[in-house]
Amino acid sequence: MNISLKSFVFTALLSMAVFGCGMPASQPAVPPALPTDSPTQTATPQPIATFTETVPLPSPTSEFAPFCEADAFSALPQCRFPSMTESSAFCSKKNPYTIILMTKGMEYEVLTQDFRCVDSGENDGMQVLTCTGPMASRFEVEACDPSCVVPTVQALTEKCPQGYNFNGSLGCCTQEIQMLNRNCMTFEFETTSCLVDCSAYDTETLCGKNSFACLWDVQNNFCYARK
Repeated sequence: MNISLKSFVFTALLSMAVFGCGMPASQPAVPPALPTDSPTQTATPQPIATFTETVPLPSPTSEFAPFCEADAFSALPQCRFPSMTESSAFCSKKNPYTIILMTKGMEYEVLTQDFRCVDSGENDGMQVLTCTGPMASRFEVEACDPSCVVPTVQALTEKCPQGYNFNGSLGCCTQEIQMLNRNCMTFEFETTSCLVDCSAYDTETLCGKNSFACLWDVQNNFCYARK
């Protein structure tokens, strides 16, 4: 009886041991994943096209001449201002003469009809001109700096947009006012009168001061007009 009970207990323990070895080891419990808040995606605002009316700037086309560059005027030659002053006025053989001193290196042109000027050398660094014409009359002489001549640029068209002026020296359109003949200046002079009442001079000295028109008669002691 005891032997049978022992056999039964032994058999039961052995079965439990075998069964226990065949079972897989229990895995630790994994906690359930908690729901996480995903970052909210916000839509990037797209630029909204706006339509504004703009006034187009004029552009160089076949219709208009090109526009002048900002530094175009700095390339123009620098001009000297000519100067003319009257040195003296006298008569010779009843012809009036005016001596003019002009800035050296200038070119000149007599603008008044029946007057003429000739180059008479230099004096104190100034160019001397001797001018003559009708007596007691005004005349004009123009002086220019020859080194200031600006070549004219040939352009396909001289038309410019409104508010612009065509500059012939640069061949382009600009808002600057174009100066014409900016290297030339005009001067006015007047010849003296050579009509003298020689009989009014009762001495040889006074008569000699007007020798351009008068002569002194030594024998008769009077002043008379030259013929």
